[in-house]
Amino acid sequence: MNTRALGGVLVAIGLVLPVACSTTNNDDGGGSSSGGSSSGDPTVDGGGGGNDAVAPPPAACTKPDDCPSKVCTAQKVCAAPTDSDGVKNGTETDVDCGGGAKTCADDRKCLVASDCSSGVCKDTGGGLTCKAPAPDDGVKNGDETDVDCGGLKAPKCADTKKCLKRDDCVSDVCDNGTCKAPGIDGVKNGTETDVDCGGPGAARCADGLMCLVDGDCASDVCQDKGAGLKCQAPGPTDGKKNGTETDIDCGGADAGTPRCAAGKACLVHADCASDGCAYNNKCASKRSCTVQNGGDTCGLGGDGGRGAAQHEDCCKTAPAGNGGVDMNVYKVTAGRMRAFLTRVNGNVRGFVQQARADGKIPNSTGSVSVTSPNAIAGVSLLSADWDLYLPTSMEGNTNAGELTDTFYQDATPVPGIWTSAYRHVGGSIFNGQSLGLQGCSVSSYGTHAYWVPANIQSSYFGDVPHAHSQAVYDKKAMNCVDYLVAQAFCIWDGGRLTTFDEYVAAIGPNTMPWGATPTLKGQGDQTYFAFRFPTADDAFLRNPANGAPANLIPNANQSIERGVFQYSYEYPNLVCGPGANPAWCDYISFIAAPGRTTGRGPWGHADLAGNQMEVTSDITTNSTNPKTARMAWSTNGSFEGHGYSKSPVWKAFSLVNKYGKQGLRCVYP
Repeated sequence: MNTRALGGVLVAIGLVLPVACSTTNNDDGGGSSSGGSSSGDPTVDGGGGGNDAVAPPPAACTKPDDCPSKVCTAQKVCAAPTDSDGVKNGTETDVDCGGGAKTCADDRKCLVASDCSSGVCKDTGGGLTCKAPAPDDGVKNGDETDVDCGGLKAPKCADTKKCLKRDDCVSDVCDNGTCKAPGIDGVKNGTETDVDCGGPGAARCADGLMCLVDGDCASDVCQDKGAGLKCQAPGPTDGKKNGTETDIDCGGADAGTPRCAAGKACLVHADCASDGCAYNNKCASKRSCTVQNGGDTCGLGGDGGRGAAQHEDCCKTAPAGNGGVDMNVYKVTAGRMRAFLTRVNGNVRGFVQQARADGKIPNSTGSVSVTSPNAIAGVSLLSADWDLYLPTSMEGNTNAGELTDTFYQDATPVPGIWTSAYRHVGGSIFNGQSLGLQGCSVSSYGTHAYWVPANIQSSYFGDVPHAHSQAVYDKKAMNCVDYLVAQAFCIWDGGRLTTFDEYVAAIGPNTMPWGATPTLKGQGDQTYFAFRFPTADDAFLRNPANGAPANLIPNANQSIERGVFQYSYEYPNLVCGPGANPAWCDYISFIAAPGRTTGRGPWGHADLAGNQMEVTSDITTNSTNPKTARMAWSTNGSFEGHGYSKSPVWKAFSLVNKYGKQGLRCVYP
């Protein structure tokens, strides 16, 4: 049995056992090991030999920190660690993985290679973490057929290495699972179909040579076109994956071969119609969903939800109303934003200028059917006047001609502050922000979902490090991003930011997206982890036996399951600084990965009520200076103190505003 030890207690993996110490009576009196009481009471020592174990009552608790396992059950007793309790405990190296539990995914913490699904545990800065399979890591992982060779990503294997198909081998000969050198003697012999090629024991034949079956040919196409069976040149309509194609009749560099649709195999972004080849070598539906965390981790269940994961494409779209534009079902994740900034290497300005030259910067549509947030029609969504306020690299520069400006309420000019992508998605408060607070600095009771290394947190933002791994943040809904970069992201992804009208259309005719009731139930600003979603649900809170404070119990017309609203959600557990009055709390715990709660609009859109408000494409005051221009936000309400409403009340924000309770989503007209 696979077990893990915690505080001297053996815990069977997969079983939730109370954390308690067993007492063992070792009788050395020489009696028979089968002797003992016949009373049927296992706590009575019958005087014979053997070990009689008595389990004391489970340890009582009121909160997770009372328990060695950090797991306090609804019955207020400590539970033993398992690999599904959402806590890093026992011998685990990260939450619910490593150290004898199930293996960890990429980017999770580890100590040894066996902690990782990839078999690779390395420190590349920031501590030991599991690394994605790579063709130079010295481990057989991913789709490799032998160590660092075979499969789609790694080089082909040398002779004697293991293979699954001839494509895995340099020799193009895979014989009984092993790469072997072909026999080359200048004679058509054995099972060859032409000289030194064809048949199961030789290399495949080049175009124009004789064959019997498709497998005899390098093109995998053996046809008779009037001169007998011959190997044919690859073509984009032959129903085969051949030439440089990455999937059947798509991808690769062959002239006339189209790009591949979503879900088809790829090697590089250019293989895909979306221009996005994902981490799993499959074409993504959009450019931004090529990452794992935040790319295909949206939806119900799994980490941060209840029940088994029902995760899907974070770039999924659905019409916003009957005949409406395709809108992201889910809010944009931090992982999707990372994909954008990585692809453009932080040079958002360069991307925007090229997109403008290519005619891909749309104009504002203005308000159409809803009580107007005073949106202006016909205004460029990214004016050339604003280019100097766009970043040019991840860390920025101080080149001559770049803007020197001050931060909010700071009189000291800083050269080139607008050129840093980190400042546009991190804790900086730009001069011109129309909100006095922004909630994007961890050390001031906030967070920003775009995870940055500790040295950036310290040197750029004067802030404490993030409390969790990058994988946790990348799955969360993006926040703390200004309009300029948010709009650039959506345009890069093939769309633009939503308008307020499109947001309301996605809600539909009812007060709440899912109907007239239930409304959302907030929990105030108290930290009741045991009574927040996903640890608790509506039924749990309504059961008096579970001990929820009276002010938390929702009535029949209220729900904590439908949306993330006013501290009704917490995952992972909130991490705060030391002391009775901690200097910081990382509020990333209160922001959900998109779609974890059950509330959906009539066309399937998630998080229309709760989690975060959303920046829109509605320019309400135009200006050549983005600090004095204004735009509207949607009115979802937020995980903090903002109420939900369908009324357009948020309409006076500077284009350089960043806020911890504001996210975004895109539409694709």
